[in-house]
Amino acid sequence: MIILTVLLLAIVIGYPIWDHYFMKKGDFSNKNKMYALIIVPQWVLTGMFFIYYLAAGRSITALFVVENPVLASQMDGLKRMGMGVLSALAFIVLIFLVAKKLKQKFSTFFSDQLDSVRFMLPTTVGERLLFALVALTAGFCEEVIFRAVMLDYFQDLPWHLSITAIIIIMSVFFGIVHLYQGVKGVIGTAYIGAGLLFIFLITGNLWICILLHFLIDVKFVFTRNSKKETIVTA
Repeated sequence: MIILTVLLLAIVIGYPIWDHYFMKKGDFSNKNKMYALIIVPQWVLTGMFFIYYLAAGRSITALFVVENPVLASQMDGLKRMGMGVLSALAFIVLIFLVAKKLKQKFSTFFSDQLDSVRFMLPTTVGERLLFALVALTAGFCEEVIFRAVMLDYFQDLPWHLSITAIIIIMSVFFGIVHLYQGVKGVIGTAYIGAGLLFIFLITGNLWICILLHFLIDVKFVFTRNSKKETIVTA
């Protein structure tokens, strides 16, 4: 538990520092270098968590499921998977419906969020292909760390935390590690983190969250990286 605590604290505290000094303020005219600095550390950290679980005699595969998901009493097998997919799709649709209705009011908000990550968006075909790997890395590694491992950690604490408290804490942590996107980015990613955790809890299947996270990030492969070209849509 101590090792797990140290690893998670290092991520929650270290990620914002890393992003601020090495990502946000770095010279990444060569974006392949930037993408490598995103991809490699995440896989190393995920590997460290897997090694810890193996060394502790705990199951890695157990991280990818919730033993008693909210939907367990209502469906199993393919039915649960199907419900999870529908929940994920409903989550996406809800975001876009709300964004569409409030498009005028929040157009600046979305534009600022895009501007906060514009420095890392791909422009060439090669960069876009590599960014797809960034999206895959974030989808898998961040879900393992910020949904599976953290949920397992908080549920194993000696004192009891309500599921509501766990969702709030985990969502805040997920937002904090995206501090390089600014306050609005932290709020947005915290909201997305809460939605993904909710999907994990009701379906019990982390792979659904991994897929959804990948789809959220991979959209930037098709985003025009030019402020003049940018059109805020929902």
